Amino acid sequence: MDRRTLLTGATAALAIGAMSSCATTKRSQTADLPAALPSAAPPREPGKTTPSLRAAAAARGRYFGTAVQAASLSDRATRAALTRDSASLTPEWAMKWDAIAPVQGQYAFGEMDRIADFAGQNGLALRGHTLLWHKSVPGWAASLIARTREWTHVDGHIEKVMTRYGNRVREWDVVNEPIEPNDGNGGLRNNQFMRAFGPDYIEWAFWSAHKFAPNARKLINEYGLEYGSAYEGQRRLALLRLLEKLRSRNVPIDAVGLQAHLDLRKGALDRNGIYGLVRDIGGMGLKVVITELDVAEASTTLPLEQRDRLVADETRRYLDIVLEFRSVIGVNTWGLNDDYSWLRSQRGRANRGLPYDANWQAKPMHEAIRRAFA
Repeated sequence: MDRRTLLTGATAALAIGAMSSCATTKRSQTADLPAALPSAAPPREPGKTTPSLRAAAAARGRYFGTAVQAASLSDRATRAALTRDSASLTPEWAMKWDAIAPVQGQYAFGEMDRIADFAGQNGLALRGHTLLWHKSVPGWAASLIARTREWTHVDGHIEKVMTRYGNRVREWDVVNEPIEPNDGNGGLRNNQFMRAFGPDYIEWAFWSAHKFAPNARKLINEYGLEYGSAYEGQRRLALLRLLEKLRSRNVPIDAVGLQAHLDLRKGALDRNGIYGLVRDIGGMGLKVVITELDVAEASTTLPLEQRDRLVADETRRYLDIVLEFRSVIGVNTWGLNDDYSWLRSQRGRANRGLPYDANWQAKPMHEAIRRAFA
């Protein structure tokens, strides 16, 4: 399928403001997120006086959400915490291509259905994560795409996922992590989609998603945008250039997901870089969603109280910057409880980078997020 065929019917390009460099320094048609949750009483749970992050965000016209693993829903305490603190759930792995279609022609939606059903039963919104990510393409699909270079294979996958979950998904991470300055290509990652279809694959993905979910909010989701290294500055600039191009061609993108995997090993946050990035995204008429917030610790040998304060302070510093902008409509952590954090495998079992510890005791990070919404 060529780009002309795919883009047939697109309206005239929207004008955008000039892009300023933040590397150195539409309105969505989605429905409102749900406002009320049923109560629950697990054997282990946050203290009853612990303020709800969901309520704090809603009071400021935003939403708070979190990523979830299907297996964790077997735990009563987890279910209670999710319904208490979160207005929206993101499947951490269950919707990725290799998770639902490890074998060609056989889709296995069991884990994703479990998350979707839990969200529906408890009045929670659902985020779609993710349609295209270079690290989650099953081997059979990667081979097929490389051999045929036919977009119909990608389009068919997008159709299969999006039509199954229909209006239950409010936001879709359509393309995940397309930026890599070290690969050339104008800052775009040299992934299997780039090699098969060229840079237009990003536009095609959004038009495919728009075809199957025209009223959902559709995002590019990206990481590595928070710190002051030259590399992260290049990443910010490459993302802005991509967004400027997509907007100039009237591609149906509604928002940008900033993952915000904060890392205490990287030094100070680049306030000017973060501020400029969010400002410039909003200046293009796009919303911003913080999609995967957590904190990697620099040291796990310090006293526990000090460690938790360092994590909370980094969270507060970041949110104080981005929440200055009304274009930032939601904040999602990549999990609620340290026991289920991906950082336990990437940074060691001791990492404490989420709002609750393994026993569902709220940590200073919980309070930092709540106060940031105030």
